[in-house]
Amino acid sequence: HSCGLTVAGRVVCWGSKGYGKTRAPAGRYKQVSAGWFTSCALTVSGRGVCWGHESSGVSSVPAGRYRQISAGYAQSCAVTLSGKGVCWGYGDSGERRAPPGRYAQISAGVERSCGVTTAGRGRCWGGSNDAGQATVPPGRYSQISAGTALHSCAVRVDGEGVCWGTNGSGQRRVPAGDYTQISAGGSHTCALNSAGRGVCWGSNVYGQLQVPAGRYAQVSAGGAHVCEITTSGLGSCWGTSKNRQTAVPPGIYTSISAGIGHTCALTTTGEAVCWGSGSDGQTRVPPGRYK
Repeated sequence: HSCGLTVAGRVVCWGSKGYGKTRAPAGRYKQVSAGWFTSCALTVSGRGVCWGHESSGVSSVPAGRYRQISAGYAQSCAVTLSGKGVCWGYGDSGERRAPPGRYAQISAGVERSCGVTTAGRGRCWGGSNDAGQATVPPGRYSQISAGTALHSCAVRVDGEGVCWGTNGSGQRRVPAGDYTQISAGGSHTCALNSAGRGVCWGSNVYGQLQVPAGRYAQVSAGGAHVCEITTSGLGSCWGTSKNRQTAVPPGIYTSISAGIGHTCALTTTGEAVCWGSGSDGQTRVPPGRYK
């Protein structure tokens, strides 16, 4: 499923309706995040709201005011106004135990979550650590991305890309470069360097590493495909196209998000467009202007 935020602050979700994860409560919101079995959003006053699966309390947001929220697989996390990391939901393997500190960003993934503190330190927690997926290399980071499998990646403040966790497909072997953005997918990772070039590494079973030439402004690595937006606003996707998730409709886009079997993007006029697998209605975007 997917969720969007209209220019009026209303949350709209579509796709698989299981567990009620597309039934967003009424209200005015400033951020939304779609997870696997739940969706979460922040109201304009900073209150966290989640809906969907109720097992293990994954939809029960602790009281407080937040400035960022992220819905993961069986747990969700948020950053309070004071910078504290708070997680809820499934927690048998430490998924709810965010290490102490003041966070600038948190990313909830599968069986683990990762965050960047205001001092630039990277931290991961939850799940097993048999592949080192919770052991963040030392350094100061500007951005972190928890992948859908068992690896995570981040960009250090000096632009160096770093990955950790499982390395069965070479997804930890980051090419040398000066990076501004990184996105960890299934068994591959992609990043943008300071010149706007896309660079990918890891599994190439579906051609995920064959980045088209061009200068890009945003990158998003999905399950087995990758999408980017060029500096002129054109969408470009490659990798597996089993469900036509790489067949980008014509348009000028401002943001893009690659999922497992489908992709969504936002046009310059505020129209949300999705393509790829639509078996559960994930490509039938309700009309409206989104941001």
